[in-house]
Amino acid sequence: MPPFPRTAQTGGGLTYVLPSSPAVGGIEGVIRAAVAMDRWLPAPSQVSTITNRLRAYIGGATAALESDTREEATAAVREARHRLGLGPGDGYASAVTYARSLGLVAKELRDLRRGLT
Repeated sequence: MPPFPRTAQTGGGLTYVLPSSPAVGGIEGVIRAAVAMDRWLPAPSQVSTITNRLRAYIGGATAALESDTREEATAAVREARHRLGLGPGDGYASAVTYARSLGLVAKELRDLRRGLT
């Protein structure tokens, strides 16, 4: 169906639905979805799902990297904790921006953790 000007009918296809099962895609899929939010608009219900999963992952990753003495790891842990403390602001746009920023931090922490093994 084509878009219809001035009717708010876009013809669909503008939202992405994250698979609800944690087994589908895992944290890698959640990180990809969050980082890609600059190119697609997730359904509002999915923003909170993505944010909650990223917050849980970041909490575990920062605990695992606490003992890492590398300067980049220390800086990444500090930044991640700062972002967790901020929280989303009011409105959809702010929630999307916050989720995307958590995705970028989670990606950095994931890469640092891979460097430990």
